[in-house]
Amino acid sequence: MGQSVVEFEPIRSDQRRAYRSLIRDVKLALLSEIGARAVYDHIERRARDEELARFAGEMNREGVEIVERVQELLRGMGARPRRTSFRRRALARILVHGARFTGARPVLRLIRHAEETAGRWYGDYALFLVRIGDHGRARAFHELRAKKERRALVMGAWVDNIARRGDRSL
Repeated sequence: MGQSVVEFEPIRSDQRRAYRSLIRDVKLALLSEIGARAVYDHIERRARDEELARFAGEMNREGVEIVERVQELLRGMGARPRRTSFRRRALARILVHGARFTGARPVLRLIRHAEETAGRWYGDYALFLVRIGDHGRARAFHELRAKKERRALVMGAWVDNIARRGDRSL
């Protein structure tokens, strides 16, 4: 979709142990990305504000590319990535519907925090991969880190400005 499939160097046998630990971590990051997509999807469908709905739709579409990229990276490391998560979708629905009681700002703040956290994870994965000499995968995770940081900044603008608008709900 967004990025072409990139061939990475095969994992050397002496590095398999290090990659097992990384794979476990990246699988958790993938679940977070699946959950983020679900949240943006629900916001897009529920938002009364057209601009917020449009923004959530853009983030969701970009999220498709991020999920595909993380899945591709996992496959390249010999793992079988998940395609979806019922729990993540259900929790996303509860979170977005809960905005009726909490207001939109706490929901958007939580999303920003999740974007920042995933960005830090991807940065850590990139650093780890550089240390073991896998520069191709490190570059891919570095690109994901930059994308997540940008998404967190944009979401931060929504968090800061939604209170000024006075609209509590999504």
